[in-house]
Amino acid sequence: MAHENAKLLLGQADTFSQRAEAVRQAIALGMPLSEIELYLDWLDQTQPLPSRPDEEQADRSASG
Repeated sequence: MAHENAKLLLGQADTFSQRAEAVRQAIALGMPLSEIELYLDWLDQTQPLPSRPDEEQADRSASG
């Protein structure tokens, strides 16, 4: 069950920083890093993550 919760967190992460936090939480839930990597690879094939430079630009506009 914990791995299913971890997968939900990983799947809901829309930005690079959200994904990094979701990975930390998935590890804390006991999901092995190898499974996290495989799941993220699968997610990237089905729905690409926005690139990091776009996120940094959005973060700057929101705080400015």
